[in-house]
Amino acid sequence: MQEYKARPRERAEELLEGYLLERKLKEGERLPPERELSEQWGLSRSTLRTAITSLERDGLLYSREGSGTYAAPPKYTRDLRGLLSMSQAAAAQGLAVRTRLLECKRMECSKNLAQRFGRMLGTPVYKIARLRSVGGTPLMLETAFIPVELAPGLEEKELECRSLFSILEEEYGLLPEQGDEKVGITYATAGEAELMGVREGAPLFWIVSQTYDQKAELIEYCRAVARPDRMRLVTVLERQSEEVRGHEA
Repeated sequence: MQEYKARPRERAEELLEGYLLERKLKEGERLPPERELSEQWGLSRSTLRTAITSLERDGLLYSREGSGTYAAPPKYTRDLRGLLSMSQAAAAQGLAVRTRLLECKRMECSKNLAQRFGRMLGTPVYKIARLRSVGGTPLMLETAFIPVELAPGLEEKELECRSLFSILEEEYGLLPEQGDEKVGITYATAGEAELMGVREGAPLFWIVSQTYDQKAELIEYCRAVARPDRMRLVTVLERQSEEVRGHEA
């Protein structure tokens, strides 16, 4: 069987990522000149340049014209297994989240929301739109929906300074206990692009989540878009028994 060999660009990307990991480069630390790396790794300058451009798109590197290539700020990691607020998860990574409240209003349940929450059509819900930034860079645009009867007066709370999960728990006794989340790809609208600092049509993560309390009641439905160059999605894969796999099938 013929041995698989990585394409030059793929090999160059692996070497660059390995360089960042091995030397534990911090944000703003400069990589050696392209000529030096090309000679060290036996790569053409064009191949290395293409690989650097690819890692710039992935948010691992950035370049300054006439100055060189640098390690980019660390990405925010979203663990798909946990049920932490963004503020809690970021704090655990040594990152700070800044929240800008774009909209907080009462509205009537649409047919879709009424079905999700098990409420009558027209039941009042809160619509809360927030822009979340990490390290001063816009990362995620969230729009959450919460039934008014579960959290009356929510619009008066400090939604820019406190985690929404902590407000629900501390002020209303609603403890987020479990949830589900779906992740896909979408493309930035003109409005999203302006808020998030990307070009219109740029690819974004599309995240739809539902959060339930200790009574298995849906307390929040949220739709969000996030920048893939500033966010990393992680999970853990575990081997399942044949019995579990057969049941799921």
